[in-house]
Amino acid sequence: MESKIMNYQAIITDIKDIISSGQKVAYNATNKAMILTYWHVGKRIVEQEQNGNERAQYGQALIDALADELTKEYGKSFSKRNLQYFRKFYIAFPDVQIVNACVHNLT
Repeated sequence: MESKIMNYQAIITDIKDIISSGQKVAYNATNKAMILTYWHVGKRIVEQEQNGNERAQYGQALIDALADELTKEYGKSFSKRNLQYFRKFYIAFPDVQIVNACVHNLT
């Protein structure tokens, strides 16, 4: 009887480890997808507002309008402040290959 209880505990421990491992993989995949989404949003903002120029003339108006529209549908993650961060993120790391390489190191 004691052997069955010990075996049962081993199975529970193994299953808990499997679940924890799967949750970690899912969390990391979601995190990577969100970071890349934010990078692409920043890229699109920069492309639109600057159109190849050093500095945008109407960049703030664009971000204000986007924040109003996007927060209605997607929530606070797309606030004016966050959109400005996404833009800065893209400007700091304009090469998506570098972002892809670094995102694996984030937890």
